[in-house]
Amino acid sequence: MTADPNLPYMNPDLPVNQRLADLMSRLTLEEKVGQMCQYLLPPDEPIRAAKAPDGPRQDTDDSTMRYSEASQRSVPDLIERGWIGSILSETDPERLNAAQERALRSRLGIPLLLATDAIHGVAMHPGATVFPAPIGLAATWDLALVERCAQATAREMCALNLHWTFSPNVDVLRDGRWGRSGECLGEDPHLVGQMGAAMIRGYQGNLSDADAHVLACAKHYIAGGEPPNGLNFCAMDLSERGLREVFLPPFDAAVQAGVATVMAAHNEVNGVPCHGNRYLLTEVLREELGFEGFVVSDFTDVSRLYTLHRVATSIKDADRQAVQAGIDMHMHGPGFFDELCELVREGALDE
Repeated sequence: MTADPNLPYMNPDLPVNQRLADLMSRLTLEEKVGQMCQYLLPPDEPIRAAKAPDGPRQDTDDSTMRYSEASQRSVPDLIERGWIGSILSETDPERLNAAQERALRSRLGIPLLLATDAIHGVAMHPGATVFPAPIGLAATWDLALVERCAQATAREMCALNLHWTFSPNVDVLRDGRWGRSGECLGEDPHLVGQMGAAMIRGYQGNLSDADAHVLACAKHYIAGGEPPNGLNFCAMDLSERGLREVFLPPFDAAVQAGVATVMAAHNEVNGVPCHGNRYLLTEVLREELGFEGFVVSDFTDVSRLYTLHRVATSIKDADRQAVQAGIDMHMHGPGFFDELCELVREGALDE
């Protein structure tokens, strides 16, 4: 099955809002939820024939969470149904193109959004240009240079048919023991904000040239850069003044630069995990700062509302809390799709 090329949403000459309205009117609940789902491609075999790994979704804090086969659906089949919206952590053009060809055979032909961690070049792809780590780029104090590095990264991503980088990291680094210090742009909120905005301009341009620009992602929202004992995931006790004077300004600068996406943080702030924090994700980010893009979860962090933070009664309840708080895309894998559809049908979430 392929989409009818004569439908209004397929017409690039129509205004974007008109095309979106037409497309939304045609989406089933499953197709809507599918656009919120991000998956890894099956490993070590061609995507055209691959099956998802066996095993149930685990109620454990396991970053290698296995993919469910309970419904006997493979990742390629889900793509062809239009029930996956994005693929992450893949840089092999052959596999990316094969997955995209499947997506274009879906009922409505919605392309996959293909994403990777290109934080200082597309470093996971052999032969790509690898720039200094962000902490080294920030030490140059050269905004134009940093913007050019991001532009070069975007061009190489486009050559691989990638659309979206999980960069820049605009965490304000306040504890050098933190294991992710190298991803950051320094300790000063103003420098971090200016460097982050320069990277966003380099990645995104005006997003009119599909051969040279990609979506940027400001991460991790928010306040993970001063963890107790320097440990990732640690809870953050933070005054409102500290939030607004130290950790929020770089995200404000990113929004003003037009960043397309934001990634939520692993940690909790004042007892509320960022992935379930409606105050931070909706009231501050969207309503105060005016962010108009979409929010992606970090790796399996929606499930961690149950497995780590213990604020949810089940993983299904964690899915509900995250979506109600303001998470728009789930990274990554199965379980979320079926549970979110169930939550809508049960009336726990509004479609």
